Amino acid sequence: MNEIVHLRRLGFRFIALADDNFYPVTLTDLELAARQNNAARLAELKSIRAERFELMARLAQLPSDTVFFTQITMEAAEDAEFLAAMKAAHIHGALVGVEAVTPEGLKDVYKDFNLAGQNLVDRLRKFRRHDIHILGSFIFGLPSDRPNTFAATAAVAEQSELTFAQFVMLTPFPGTVDFARWEQTMWGDPTRSAGVPLRRGWLIPQAIRPKLVWTHPVMSAEEIRKRTQDVWDRFYSIRVIWKRSSFLRSMKGRLAFILISKLYRRMYADTGIATDSARVAWSTRWARWLAKPTRRLFAGRPMPNLQVPPAVEVSS
Repeated sequence: MNEIVHLRRLGFRFIALADDNFYPVTLTDLELAARQNNAARLAELKSIRAERFELMARLAQLPSDTVFFTQITMEAAEDAEFLAAMKAAHIHGALVGVEAVTPEGLKDVYKDFNLAGQNLVDRLRKFRRHDIHILGSFIFGLPSDRPNTFAATAAVAEQSELTFAQFVMLTPFPGTVDFARWEQTMWGDPTRSAGVPLRRGWLIPQAIRPKLVWTHPVMSAEEIRKRTQDVWDRFYSIRVIWKRSSFLRSMKGRLAFILISKLYRRMYADTGIATDSARVAWSTRWARWLAKPTRRLFAGRPMPNLQVPPAVEVSS
């Protein structure tokens, strides 16, 4: 709270709560502990949950123009009490790792607890009902992906009333299960780029770094890249952005939303775009130009005399 208030005193009113999962205790966790008659575990979970509600109660006392953003799992959509507390606490945005829209894709990313199809759409819409805008994150290039997966993902992203979305290509990083499995297949592969083996792809200069190093069972790297690019272009077309901006009442607000959406698209221009340093550089310039007027939308009035909200007692 001290850090947040210090930022607000300086005029920063858009603040990210850098938590891997802002929803630390699910209703399922509580139900499971209760069914197991595990009193100690249940008490621990309730204590963690109460602490999170206390934090949100204190955030709710901050100036109303303060806006928080965080990361959360989809299970929170079923917890109406938690979502209501988030709304009161000015937490108006959250990144949700949707990852995949098919049951097979969810198994690929070890997220069987996520929903697929229409059930996924319905769950994601619940966030918007509590004025929480979602940045949905999707992964392409999973082993179970097929050419029709891309259009299906784009449709879900639009139907789910996501405010923003990002579509990234599967990339194995050190420390992950995927990397360990992939690296075993690459040890005997002499393939190099700029003198760097592909299994250390992050060391390859950005301008010539391959977009996809993971071998897919039915699609080429170029096909995955091209189809990913098409989904980005569809979701961030002017027509679709304008339709998505309908939650805003003023023309000025809707135009600002288009500007921010286009900026976000440019920030992620390297995703899906072919390895072409000229195209990447062009997109980077566009992002810088768009960023200048956009910054004004996020500036807040300094509040040097703002006090840290007092602790409050909550129960949940």
